[in-house]
Amino acid sequence: MKKGVLEMCILKVVSSDELYGYEIMKKITGAFPDINESTVYAILRRLHADGCTESYTGETSGGPTRKYYRVTANGRERLEKALADWHEMLEAITSLGIQ
Repeated sequence: MKKGVLEMCILKVVSSDELYGYEIMKKITGAFPDINESTVYAILRRLHADGCTESYTGETSGGPTRKYYRVTANGRERLEKALADWHEMLEAITSLGIQ
């Protein structure tokens, strides 16, 4: 279940702004400090392979080139479905008196 939540969170982070891998990883590990960096990058690679994100090489100012990610239409659909499922699960949990 946690993998699905992480995937949803990564898509949400990337849907709000085009970010490079390290920025995405820092945002996710900031919210989930027990998550390993390699886990974030593995999910990001899988989302890319699934066509949910696309990447491009960004401009640099003297530093190494960075691979930036943005969400595709397929990724937006997947995020919308994940968010709908998440809200449905929250309603079910709340109906059981768990908050």
